[in-house]
Amino acid sequence: MKPVQRLSGPQQFFRREVTRHRARTPRWLLVLLLLLPAQAQATLLPGERVSGERPAPPAPEATLSLPPPLLVVGSTPVWTTGTVTPGQAVNTVLPTEDAFHELYAGRADLVLGTLPPPPPPAGTSSPLSVPVGVFAISVAYSLPGVDLRLDIATLCALLSGRVSAWNAPAVAVLNPGVALPALPVLLSARTARNGTSLAVAGACVKDGIWPPDQYKSNWSGGAAFRRATLGAQRTDLNIPGALALFPLQATPPGVQVARLRSGGGSYVAPRSELGLSGPRLPGARPLLPAAFRPLHASSEVGAYPLRGLVWASVMAEQAYRERGPERAQALLALISAMRSSSGRGVGRLPLNTWTTPALHYGG
Repeated sequence: MKPVQRLSGPQQFFRREVTRHRARTPRWLLVLLLLLPAQAQATLLPGERVSGERPAPPAPEATLSLPPPLLVVGSTPVWTTGTVTPGQAVNTVLPTEDAFHELYAGRADLVLGTLPPPPPPAGTSSPLSVPVGVFAISVAYSLPGVDLRLDIATLCALLSGRVSAWNAPAVAVLNPGVALPALPVLLSARTARNGTSLAVAGACVKDGIWPPDQYKSNWSGGAAFRRATLGAQRTDLNIPGALALFPLQATPPGVQVARLRSGGGSYVAPRSELGLSGPRLPGARPLLPAAFRPLHASSEVGAYPLRGLVWASVMAEQAYRERGPERAQALLALISAMRSSSGRGVGRLPLNTWTTPALHYGG
């Protein structure tokens, strides 16, 4: 028999009060009161932890991340998104002068276009330009029912105004049996600097048809219409007798396009690919090694003779505007990706024309 434990006065008072309140308090409220200390214990200050609890794993260390997408600006963003790694570059169409202004100001990574760079502002180094593709130039015209054939000499004469009618003897001799209309040649020329005009002027000067001072990118020749944009030139083709030049990738669908005489005498439609298009007899050896079979010079047999270059221009010194060396490496990878693939209307360059861009980073 256990001895009776006598309670002190305060103990007796506490037991009576607990018994009295237990009778009055609902069971759900008692449960809530019992949970409150646990909830308060679960709310810890930063750095505190419950006794016996495993420490939280340390935060992972920051790792080197890829640079944000490169900003490519210019008039020729022709490479599709599948050509380069998704997220590698963002294209923004800008006129040539504006594009190089962004490059010189350090806000753009690369200018993609068909013209050489303008002089940089004072105190800014010159950019480095490398060719990344070749594009054909379409000779578009409006002569319903006429499948037109031209050579470079006659085309240059039409552009300069020396030949001013479509039924002139110089045109008729290239199109035997074709009823050429007695319409004036209405040339639509671009007044803004552009690579198409530069490439055509180079061909005409090279063949001795135009004087050397006409080798420029904004000649107007014997133009009936002087336009600032390709869109305006497209509208001019609604006029019978109109003549205009377009890069292949910007040629309006459905317009008439002349075939030009190539080396060997055949007349070929515009194509950017540098592949040898001459006939190959069964069992004959390839004309070029495998790596060069799709490539040729414009003077080769079957080659389309009127083409221009697409240039990628970057700043040789890449340490500017808090750029990291990883961004310069990404830029080199982008140039390599463009050179090794074809864009929309743009063909690849021969491998033996590739040059390694000499970029610098802080010396």
